[in-house]
Amino acid sequence: MVKTTIILNDSIYKELIDESIERYGTAKKLSLIINEKLRDYNKIKRIDNDKLKLTYKLGRKLTNTEINQAKDDYRGKTEWKQ
Repeated sequence: MVKTTIILNDSIYKELIDESIERYGTAKKLSLIINEKLRDYNKIKRIDNDKLKLTYKLGRKLTNTEINQAKDDYRGKTEWKQ
C-alpha cells in the first residue's frame, strides 16, 4: 500500500464523501471508494477508438428473463456475454 496526497475538486470530494457515508456509514472509507472507482475505470476498454466496452460483475447469475430485459433496455448500447 502506498500513501499519496491528491487534490480533488470540491464537488468530486463531496460526492465521494457522500458515497462513503451512504455505503459504509463513515467518511473514513474514502480511500476504499477511490480505489474501487479507479479499478472500475481500468475495466473500461476502448473498441474502435470511439466506442467503450464496460464490464460489470454483478456477483450473481442473472435469470434469462433478467438478461432479456436488460438486452431490451440497452439494445445497441452494449454487448452481452453469458
